[in-house]
Amino acid sequence: MIRRLLVWLVVPATFVVYLITLSPTVGLIDSGELAAGCNLLNILHPTGYPLYTMLGRLASLVPVGMVVNRVAASSALFAAAGVGLFLLLGLRLGLSRTTAGTGALLLGFSFPVWAVAVDVEVYSLTLVLVVLLWLAAESAERGGPLLILAYLAGLTLTNHMSAASTVLGVALTVILAYRRGLVRRVPVMALLFLLGVSPYIFLVLRARAGPLFAWGDPYNIERFYWHVTGKQYQVWMFSQSSDEVMRNAGRGAVLLARSFLYVLVPVVFYGAVRLFRTRRSLAIGLTVSAVAAFAYAVNYSIPDIESYYLPCLVALAVFGVVGLEQLVRRMGKWRHAVWVAGLAALVLNFGAGSKRGDYVAYDHAINTLASAGQNATIITDWWDVYSPVFYLQHVEHVRPDVCVIDKELLRRSWYFKYLARAYPWLVERSATEIAQYREYLDQFEHNRLRDAGEIQRRYVVMLASFVTRNPERPAYTTFDVDGGADAKQLLPGVARVPVGLLFQLRSDTLIPEFDYSRLTVRMPPRKPDMRTWASLERYRFFLMRRAQALAARGRSAEIERLVSWYQSLPVSRLAPLPVRPKGGGGVPGPRGPVPSLNP
Repeated sequence: MIRRLLVWLVVPATFVVYLITLSPTVGLIDSGELAAGCNLLNILHPTGYPLYTMLGRLASLVPVGMVVNRVAASSALFAAAGVGLFLLLGLRLGLSRTTAGTGALLLGFSFPVWAVAVDVEVYSLTLVLVVLLWLAAESAERGGPLLILAYLAGLTLTNHMSAASTVLGVALTVILAYRRGLVRRVPVMALLFLLGVSPYIFLVLRARAGPLFAWGDPYNIERFYWHVTGKQYQVWMFSQSSDEVMRNAGRGAVLLARSFLYVLVPVVFYGAVRLFRTRRSLAIGLTVSAVAAFAYAVNYSIPDIESYYLPCLVALAVFGVVGLEQLVRRMGKWRHAVWVAGLAALVLNFGAGSKRGDYVAYDHAINTLASAGQNATIITDWWDVYSPVFYLQHVEHVRPDVCVIDKELLRRSWYFKYLARAYPWLVERSATEIAQYREYLDQFEHNRLRDAGEIQRRYVVMLASFVTRNPERPAYTTFDVDGGADAKQLLPGVARVPVGLLFQLRSDTLIPEFDYSRLTVRMPPRKPDMRTWASLERYRFFLMRRAQALAARGRSAEIERLVSWYQSLPVSRLAPLPVRPKGGGGVPGPRGPVPSLNP
């Protein structure tokens, strides 16, 4: 009895670790958009995640901490539930409590699971649904109920499409187990599957209700199809060169091997062989699921791809615990020493998985808003600024006077509905330019664009109108004139003056004073990953641009203060400033007629 209780303590212990290492506030990538979306019942980025949105809405109503803390805590709860279900799956496979508990710890403290358990992300709910589906498949293979499995298969697809590989593997398991006896059950199973995917109706109903932010605006069949199939992201899917696919495969293999502490990788293969001998249908389904999930992940080139390996990791973890059981049986009285593997995962991945004390995204967002004047307009191309700022403005009501525009989302027609709700004055004053641009944008979205050059020209004209038609509002960008084609074409001849973490657009070349000591910059306790480092690097980037501009004006005393402030930051030890600029560069002077930007 005591040993059984100790095994089940794995679940609350894992949950407590997740809570201790939880992100303290809004994070990078989609954290801000998701937290705000759950709280405001927005429509989230493709594929919409209706089940997550509704559950996240319930979590956001719990009166503890900030909204983002509540939604992040729900991620921890989902992940811990997934660990508990995996423990139950191990026991149902006939494994010892020691093996099942150790396997659950390895899964729970693997980097892909831990990383999504401590932040606002949809993938911890995917973990729950994937493991729950394999539990149902294991039961169905032994003659258990199929109707619940059909419903769960549909429900799984309402959260993240990476779980489609699990649905495929489970379907194959059932087909192989039942063969001819399955045909008469298909009609009822199909109805229950459709009932499972019915939460997608939420997207249509909510779009028609007019939320603040309705990504994709799936109010009709066409736009609903575009959204749930991730049309706008398909350009990054299955379009890579063979060399890039191989590099992705290498990184994916290392990620998975690391999840099994490297030394246990042979145990996974051994477990697969054992399961093929005893539960062939289940083994084939798991194999197909793992291969399909891996193939999908390596053919999709995005920076935050690790979470897409979760369905593959779960399938391999099942093989792993089966193989581990054989190892435990050979250990005799030393069999309980295998718990060391789970504890090793906790220790080795703590630095990478923990987000305790990580304020990088929050600081960057707050500092960006602090860099803007009263009633400013900010045009950004930096999602890791826009997403947390969106949350802070619309949920925590920080600097609601600032108009923030994501210039990349302007390439989607649905975004103009958000602008009309959030900034009606902006859309009203630029109505002509918006209408002229959207004529070509509609062609682009329907794959019948006639003139790529003309849509770009109209896009830049519209973007410029947001500045020139609102001269009473100071205008800023997060990019300089060398920040790509859009930046180069936007308001040529207008000076970009570095102020804080922004470039102010000015019709003169004056450099306003700015006290950088007002900004708060905190290093994360863990070693920064690539995404975190990119945000931290922005401080050095803006300081260099401002130092160049000040040097060109002979304002050396201000440069000294800048350098002194930067050197006081922990980040300066990782990225020191190069030799102080001696003059020239920085702020381009006026070229030709200059629109009036400053009142």
